[in-house]
Amino acid sequence: MRRFGIAALAIMLMSLSLLVLAIEKQAPEPIQRYRVTGVAATGGLNVRSQPEPSAEIVSTLEPDASDVVVSGTRIERNGAVWWQVVGGDGLGWINARYLAPVDEAPPSGEVFPLRCTGTEPFWSLKVADDEARFETPMDEDETWQAGPMTRAMGLIGRYAIRLENEGGVGHLTAWRNHGFCSDGMSDIGFPYEGIVVTPNGTVHAGCCLRAGE
Repeated sequence: MRRFGIAALAIMLMSLSLLVLAIEKQAPEPIQRYRVTGVAATGGLNVRSQPEPSAEIVSTLEPDASDVVVSGTRIERNGAVWWQVVGGDGLGWINARYLAPVDEAPPSGEVFPLRCTGTEPFWSLKVADDEARFETPMDEDETWQAGPMTRAMGLIGRYAIRLENEGGVGHLTAWRNHGFCSDGMSDIGFPYEGIVVTPNGTVHAGCCLRAGE
């Protein structure tokens, strides 16, 4: 009987380990809320400036936090998986083994700020509220009017945003990439691929992440 109990406990622990591994290997879902798990009730979960255990602590989550928002980015360092989280202090990194999705289904119509980047040449676009800020070292920075973040009908994780200035109309389209989007410069995996058609007609392709709440 005791031997059976030990075997059952071993199977349960193995199942939990596989569950944690599966969660770490999954693409972090930007529209899903996460909870802190595996942290002592008297402690807290440190949010760090970089995906390293020795990096600066920028904030600390309560051990029972259940409303954690992720940007969708992921990186592996020295055998550990790190996810980037979104908070009042900006973006920070958490070891993914301490996060688990909440039971509730993610809201289907949630919208949020997006930040997209690309290379050759380098460019970045930050969209928040009704404004889009486009930056590239090749030209002066530009600010455009941004329409609402609209979810495509038929498939989840597909979005479009209208971009407009006095000279014309463009758009940003972003779609969920469960295999991660690579910026070609780092080991970070991004949740969305994106294409930007600027109001003056130039087209840029890159990766996007959730940049705020």
